[in-house]
Amino acid sequence: MTDNPRIGKDVIESLTLGMYEDCRFIYREYIQNSADQVDKAVAEGLINAGEDEIHITINPKERCIVIEDNATGISSDKVIPILRNIAHSTKKRGEDKGFRGIGRLGGLGYCSKLIFETTFAGEEVKSIMTWDADLLKQIINDRDNSEEAVDVLARVTDTIHKKEAADKHYFKVILENVTSDELLNVERVKNYLSMVAPVDISSQFIYRSQINKFIKDNGLKVDAYNIYINEEQIYKPYTTHIYKEIPGSKKAIDDILGVDFLLSKDSDGNIIYWGWYSLSHLGGQMERINIARGIRLRKENIQIGDEEICKKFFATTDQRFSFYYFGEIHATSKYLIPNSRRDYFGENTYLYEFEKRVRHDFMHLKDMCYDASDIRNNLKIIDKAEELEEKIKDKS
Repeated sequence: MTDNPRIGKDVIESLTLGMYEDCRFIYREYIQNSADQVDKAVAEGLINAGEDEIHITINPKERCIVIEDNATGISSDKVIPILRNIAHSTKKRGEDKGFRGIGRLGGLGYCSKLIFETTFAGEEVKSIMTWDADLLKQIINDRDNSEEAVDVLARVTDTIHKKEAADKHYFKVILENVTSDELLNVERVKNYLSMVAPVDISSQFIYRSQINKFIKDNGLKVDAYNIYINEEQIYKPYTTHIYKEIPGSKKAIDDILGVDFLLSKDSDGNIIYWGWYSLSHLGGQMERINIARGIRLRKENIQIGDEEICKKFFATTDQRFSFYYFGEIHATSKYLIPNSRRDYFGENTYLYEFEKRVRHDFMHLKDMCYDASDIRNNLKIIDKAEELEEKIKDKS
């Protein structure tokens, strides 16, 4: 007799409750899923480009979070196969923003109930699937009982159908009784998503038009979506000043003088990555009050890792220079695939070539920092010489 393979319940915890360190990742995962469906909705003519809306509603008092888009939705016959299965995504690796089929369940670790509500254009029904997160945690923590993962999934989910208008099409995620105060901190969530989410650069950044011209001239494409938090649309918060934090406020200590660009192609002329970075007097590291500080790594305009991700491209002794700039590196190669945590790319020969090229480009950024330091030192010497000359004249 041959035993069939078994998958225990603990795999659910590994793939959902224990996948990420920062709880705010769930916003990124749900936005990523919405963005993929928006792309499909535009391609199918369901909505026009620019008509997409992804709304995040955070209610700290009710401890409730709702994330809703106006994309394709899911047809009623596909709700259970798509939403109840784990790591069974039909998305295409290297093309879609999400493709593993695990991110949508990230909210299970931070609420009592996770609810998916959706309807498909042309159907007069909406499907509501409820995940009992409390029961899931109870089952996983019960070490006296061993259960199969698929049996657990069936126990903790329930699906019902209700009447809906045929012209409606949407997907909604509802987190009830949210346990994390961090997820309910509206300002911190805005700051996080303004840099992580695939949104446009703020119109207040005067070099935005220059960046857009570079994108157009080089035939590039940057995915950007209309994302709202409590009805306020968010943008990447790049500024034309560098600020220093002072008690109760902030003070401008330097100006952004312009932006410069990076572009790297392979031997066949395919773009591996492109990017831009700020130009300033490079007087030191930007403080945390500058939300956009650091050069960020992005794929499909979604941030990979955090603000420190590009420090690795400087030599160990020069990593402080990462925060002398802000900007973006967009990885465009389909072979650069984010890992499951989206904190970097999966390892392969294309990644090693990517890293080699970026390190070479960053040598120029490092040299500019040293040059700026030399200029400041020389100016100090000149100032001291002039001061000494004045003293000599006074004594004479």
